[in-house]
Amino acid sequence: MSGSSESGGIPSINYPNNNESCENLVINTNLASPQANVINNLTVGEVLRVNAASDRGPIQVLDRNGNVAGDIISREQVRLLNCIINGTTYVAEILSINNAQCTIQIRAI
Repeated sequence: MSGSSESGGIPSINYPNNNESCENLVINTNLASPQANVINNLTVGEVLRVNAASDRGPIQVLDRNGNVAGDIISREQVRLLNCIINGTTYVAEILSINNAQCTIQIRAI
């Protein structure tokens, strides 16, 4: 049989994969439920706020005016939520925008 379970299987663009600090968590993902009316006013390279709506989520990305651009859905979202609840502040830099699809990189500040 082929396959490997050494590192948990499927490779990810999210790193680090191990139990490293919240400050080292970096996630590349697309915004889920993007809000076209907000996305249309954003530019590549812009840095947005990352916020947990509550201690159970959702994790939202907000523009400079506090408008929700979209939500974060990632295999690391539970870890990200725990880090936010425990006081780590994150931002989301816009990597690309294609119509209403928006790719971001989330990192601690």
